[in-house]
Amino acid sequence: MKECGTPNVPAFSALRAKQTQLTKELGVWTSHHMSAMGHRFSANAPAETFRLDFANPFVRPHMEFYPEVSSCVSEFWQAGKLLNEDVLDRLQPMWADWTRAKHRHYYVKELARLENNQLVIPLMWYRKDGAIWADAYNVTQEGGVRVRSAMDSSTIVTIRATDLRHNVLDLQAQGLNIQFTQDSPDALKEMPHPLRKIAKGRAMFSVNMMVWSDDVSGNRSKQYNPHTNVYLANLSLPHRKLQQEYFVRFCSTSPHASSSEQMNAVVENIGENNWHETYDCELNEEVMFRIIPRLLPADNPQQSETCSHIGLKGNFFCRRCGVGGKNEVKESNEGYHALFSPGTPRTPQETVAAIEEQLRAACLGVQETVNTLQAQTGVKDKIAQHWISILVPKARELQAQRIRNTHTCDARLRNDHIPAEVKQTIRHELTESIQCELFAWLIQQPPASFNALPPSSPLRNTLRPGDHYNPLLGQRSLNVHRDTPGEILHTYLLGQDKYVWYGTSSTWTDKKDSLFAVRLQSSSTDGLSIPPIRAQYLVQYKNSLIGKHFKVLQQVGVFHLYGPDLCTPLMYQLWKATGELGAMLWMHTIRDMDEYLEDLEILIANVLDIWAEVDPARIIVKAKLHVLAHTPQDVRMFGPAILYSTEVFECWNAIFRLCSVLSNHHAPSQDIARTLADVERFKHQVSGGWWKNEHGVYVTAGEHVRTFMLQNTSLQRRLGWAEPSSRVKGKLSTLPATYPILTWQQAVRDYFPASVSDSIPGPPNSNSEEMWYPCKHLIAHSEDIAKEDSWVFFRHLPPGEQLGRIKRIVTLHRCLGTDGPCIRNGSLAVIKQYEVAGEPDARLNMPVLTAHKDEPFILVNPQVIEQDILFVFNAQHDCEMGSCKPNAHEFVREERQLTERTTVALKHTDFDRYLMNMHALHNADLIRQSLPRHLWKPVPYLKDRAASHAQFAEKVREVRPAKRAEAVTKAAETRARKQAAAAARAQEQGSRSR
Repeated sequence: MKECGTPNVPAFSALRAKQTQLTKELGVWTSHHMSAMGHRFSANAPAETFRLDFANPFVRPHMEFYPEVSSCVSEFWQAGKLLNEDVLDRLQPMWADWTRAKHRHYYVKELARLENNQLVIPLMWYRKDGAIWADAYNVTQEGGVRVRSAMDSSTIVTIRATDLRHNVLDLQAQGLNIQFTQDSPDALKEMPHPLRKIAKGRAMFSVNMMVWSDDVSGNRSKQYNPHTNVYLANLSLPHRKLQQEYFVRFCSTSPHASSSEQMNAVVENIGENNWHETYDCELNEEVMFRIIPRLLPADNPQQSETCSHIGLKGNFFCRRCGVGGKNEVKESNEGYHALFSPGTPRTPQETVAAIEEQLRAACLGVQETVNTLQAQTGVKDKIAQHWISILVPKARELQAQRIRNTHTCDARLRNDHIPAEVKQTIRHELTESIQCELFAWLIQQPPASFNALPPSSPLRNTLRPGDHYNPLLGQRSLNVHRDTPGEILHTYLLGQDKYVWYGTSSTWTDKKDSLFAVRLQSSSTDGLSIPPIRAQYLVQYKNSLIGKHFKVLQQVGVFHLYGPDLCTPLMYQLWKATGELGAMLWMHTIRDMDEYLEDLEILIANVLDIWAEVDPARIIVKAKLHVLAHTPQDVRMFGPAILYSTEVFECWNAIFRLCSVLSNHHAPSQDIARTLADVERFKHQVSGGWWKNEHGVYVTAGEHVRTFMLQNTSLQRRLGWAEPSSRVKGKLSTLPATYPILTWQQAVRDYFPASVSDSIPGPPNSNSEEMWYPCKHLIAHSEDIAKEDSWVFFRHLPPGEQLGRIKRIVTLHRCLGTDGPCIRNGSLAVIKQYEVAGEPDARLNMPVLTAHKDEPFILVNPQVIEQDILFVFNAQHDCEMGSCKPNAHEFVREERQLTERTTVALKHTDFDRYLMNMHALHNADLIRQSLPRHLWKPVPYLKDRAASHAQFAEKVREVRPAKRAEAVTKAAETRARKQAAAAARAQEQGSRSR
């Protein structure tokens, strides 16, 4: 800046000093921690970053604190996790009419009066039809106040929150004598609500949190630099926001401490009873908030660690339920059939009990016993494993000293006059004594944590979460087994899609690779929301694909596998089932939950059943397939699967890597945490956020700083902020001025025969002399970009919703740059109409589209509501029926320019038959809403699943034992060969030394 002549440039040290001061005022502190395993790491507390959301005008307006009752489910707060909460105290504790009386707070389990003078006790607040409602007890007044004690649906009424007029403080001020009868619930007798003492007149909010963790490389290069990271997300924000990197919160990282250890730093200041102060920029006052953890998305190995589970390779391979067992169990008819559906749910209480049993067994000094317990239960905790590795050798040492060593053992064992049976009893007593001694020692570990407990704390006499086992098992608002839903990126794209692709392409020759690449390259991508397909790359590196590649193959791959050369009929059925299920999983809006889950269960069953027919042992060796069976439970509990996809966290890893690369690597956890704390400070201040300065006054940055973020798209991009869509429904985008201006007949005749174009009338309020200007695209009602040759659903009255293909978009030349009646009457889309066949295609099970016979073309004004372009969808040419051949050649494009090199291309024939792509992810819910249900309703693949599974299990029992025996023999041969080689090397070295 000095070199450019900028005046008054501060010194670099002054800049750093100012940044330090601002970070200190903002309060995003990096704290240091030591885990139970002795690892040191640094973390940014969740409460310190979440409180910034309340003070940030970019974030606060989008926060939703109340569960919502809605027929459509598209957000977390609309799903069953909150609506069916067992402990209502974990939900929003209070409500206030922020416009009329924002300081009159109504708490749950507290007496209040309605406008009609009826006394009620609200139990739960929720949103419905845009208003806040409450389930409440009716209260009858008999001198004092008498509350009905029966807690069933007959005693609960529904009230509108705005009908409340007086809270319990008002009633007490009015002299109401509040006394409860003996049969009233104890939880309702404590009034005013105890939280009022904490709030001190401030509003209180419950914020829901999602915690993500995984192992990540800190390097950009291929050399792996292991770190374990923990990121957070505010579940009180809508999904559209959470998919932006701006809303991802960094918590901690460490190259040494595991996620289980770092979670202890997360749980320190979250939970039902941990309240924090912040400034609410909407209410313009201080408020209180608490953080309730609700969701733990991650890949499957990480979720297994989060659940203290043994992993996907264990006998009991499911972290969610108890299915599995030894090979004999899984290969039996009953055990095999059980793998296709969720089993008995695991519970945190059972997991903690299994961990304690393992720790007590470790105090006996027998590692084999611990291993057996872990194999029998599927429970293996990261932190407990640390203590097990200490306890086993300690127990063996003490046993050797007190039992086996003749010089140091118990004197009774050296007495030859004591019978052997009595000595055996003594040994047993000594072993139990050592076990109790070591377990008592374990409870006092780590010493710093134990000594910090109050003398009267019951935790001084038991195992403690965080110190001895997974801290998340001690969180009452979490059930780690239930709240780790299957994640579609790792479970489906990198699981099911990957298995199908490998099972199909692994046997291809180079010729077949080339044939599929040519066919795939001919796919229409309009309406798919994917980048241009690089078919040659996908085939060339078919064993190294990532999620975005499998997402492409899932949507269009099935259209190009026709013929016996590329795919067997059974694998073709699996491709169809995979695409149908994938489209349902990526739906972001569920309009009928019961119908959706019914369809989802059928589609999941089809995928699993076809796999069982292809390879009966696949579901035994690939645990991700069983995880799919839990998806309906996850969707009902947490909402659409896309809500807890981890792709945004995977993208955010790029920011972490940049901080890692720029650190000095001496204290990477601290350096990265401090750097990202400073990023949070900068992000908050340039967003116009408020903070308390050194004088205790809440301030915000100056106007120029606040507007800089809004005006600078480069900064927005770097901070991961995406402005709300600015697309205007019905708006047209014109082509460059170099394109010719056309008459109406010229505009139409370019696409249709003269005999047809002459019969198409011009639009109203125009004449044959009017000149028309071609347009590039228009904005549909769904905010999709509809171009020429786009397939669209449109509204044209009569007869209503129709579909077709846009052939041309034009606007009157005199209407360019204007608005109002001119542009509304002078913008037209020429659409070629198509009809949907009454039955889906027998081969692909997709709707068939053929040209409309009676009225092939229609004019639609995209800016008139009655003639609206609704949304874009994807359709593919029926190349098999049309006999399309790879007999064309096209020039290769490199560096955006055509070269003289050519490549083979597929030439589509004029056969006018298309297939609506029901595997497309974009607008999947709108497509199904617009079509008759019989055209896409899932059909079960097997009629009698149990009988079929018994047949598959029989095949497994025929094959797998022989394979296991072969593997054992091969392993023995390998060991013998290595031992012989080692002996030969040792002999050779001995001969050389002589």
